[in-house]
Amino acid sequence: MLLYIALSISSYATIAQTLFPVQIKGKWGYTNTSGKLVIEAMYDYAEGFYNGRAVVAISNQPCAIDEKNNRIIDTGLYINIQRYSEGLSKVTNVKLQQFFVDVNGKKVCDVPADIYDARPFKNGLSGIAKKVEIHETKFNNDIVNLGYKFGYMNKSGQEVIACKYDDADDFDNGFARVRVDKKFGVIDTLGNEVVKPLYFNIGKFMEGMAWVDVGGNFGYINNRGEVLIRPIYQYAYDFSEGLAGVRLEGKYGFIDETGKIVVTPQYEAIRPFSQGLAAVKLNGKWGFIDKTGTLKMRFVFDNAMLFVNDRCAVLIKRKWGFIDATGAVVIPAEFDAVGTFSDGLAEVMIGQVSVYVNKQGIIIPQLK
Repeated sequence: MLLYIALSISSYATIAQTLFPVQIKGKWGYTNTSGKLVIEAMYDYAEGFYNGRAVVAISNQPCAIDEKNNRIIDTGLYINIQRYSEGLSKVTNVKLQQFFVDVNGKKVCDVPADIYDARPFKNGLSGIAKKVEIHETKFNNDIVNLGYKFGYMNKSGQEVIACKYDDADDFDNGFARVRVDKKFGVIDTLGNEVVKPLYFNIGKFMEGMAWVDVGGNFGYINNRGEVLIRPIYQYAYDFSEGLAGVRLEGKYGFIDETGKIVVTPQYEAIRPFSQGLAAVKLNGKWGFIDKTGTLKMRFVFDNAMLFVNDRCAVLIKRKWGFIDATGAVVIPAEFDAVGTFSDGLAEVMIGQVSVYVNKQGIIIPQLK
């Protein structure tokens, strides 16, 4: 199972779930937030629920179930079942034909034969890839290599944004980052180029702005491509709660939406603001500040993440635990890796065992 290790968390957005996969004696089942085993541990593999459906496997045969353990897609039909998104899942049969099915397992649309792959739907569109021949001339010889071009299809199976990009992200809030050659731009769901491919990298639009990399200098643009904050920073983070982390002269601080520095760059590393607090690192240790830069928790942690559901993961003597907004350790630091809280549970690891912990620190399921 995929565990979001705290050391590598880049986003704290979570997906609401009511049932969570757990492994018991080598088999997978599902528990609810109270720790009750709702679906017996009978599967060789199990993913989280999306759109009320989960992909599981029996004897390496994938199938899909609902939250009452009813078989929505039976084994033996497909060699691959993609997780559900926006009510659809891409499936692949033994002839390597791909198509999308709805939450009842009914076929909705084909993935055209010339499309190599199709990703889960976001904002009504699926990112698709086509194999293409890429020609280049070296030493007066025409060299042909196999490559890919990316575009998007709608829920009718129509390619509505041509596969002309060298890379393309999923849509998020109506926008997607695309790459042309080595430069990035942004398009909307109609395929309109709202930001020309001028930048070495572009972040996501958060709170109306996205950071851009202009050859090693970072600034911010809006979703019309207009520069709002000049590229004068050595690095920049997404905006969160009205502030964004930036680096100047090797130190990190925070700016507001006008580009005004509100927390002087003085830290070795930072995390985005969440629930009014941001983790900052000084002299090798992490503490927390508020939006005025006032120190709210002393520099005592070996690492620290983001507040989600009133809990924040912190590293203490090589083990992870959780604190509340006052800095009190409410879940002891006894885990080897942790995720973020969602609907009252966070995935954690004890050695090589993946389990969950609730906000009170109770492990689910209880280890024998």
